[in-house]
Amino acid sequence: MKIFRLLIMASLGYLMIGCASMTGTIQGNQPVDKSKGVLLAGLTADDKGYVNDAWYYYRKKDSQEELRLDALGTNLFGKPDDYPEDKSKDGRLVAIPLDAGEYELFSWTLYINQAGGYGYIKPKNSPPPLSFSISPGKITYLGNLHINTFTGKNFFGISIPAGAEPDIRDNQSVDMPLLKVKYPNLNDWPVQVSVPDASAWKMLK
Repeated sequence: MKIFRLLIMASLGYLMIGCASMTGTIQGNQPVDKSKGVLLAGLTADDKGYVNDAWYYYRKKDSQEELRLDALGTNLFGKPDDYPEDKSKDGRLVAIPLDAGEYELFSWTLYINQAGGYGYIKPKNSPPPLSFSISPGKITYLGNLHINTFTGKNFFGISIPAGAEPDIRDNQSVDMPLLKVKYPNLNDWPVQVSVPDASAWKMLK
């Protein structure tokens, strides 16, 4: 597996990474505008104490606005865990209303505790965009967007986070039943499966 360069930044950088933001997720008890479509994805990160969050970035094609998908988000009561049966990871299934159109995933970042502060692991080189479509009145399922974490040893022989790699896969067997429970207001919406082929992302150094 390819290890990505670890980028250490000041802790204030967490508040100022680009212009990306996480748009509001759908609430399960609220009506959803069918003139829009819905992005559905399971967002997860390894269940390790030093992992603070995992982010995937996306945008509408021909737009400069960068948007972010957060696996864990800001939660004062602990990490969200929509997948309690899998003890190796934390995360959540998110459903986000979007205008119809063509979109693309274009990068990712792992946000970690590092060296008494915060660090970010992200690809050194920009990965090729992964395209998907949003259609009005339909759910577009992107699969499980996970980030694997790799460890190394520091000068004292202590294990520390040393790299990361994106892992995108079809997880319908878990996410479709969860969709019905978490978002009952979307039960009558058709689902179009659009899990990107992220093999090119894993080949980047």
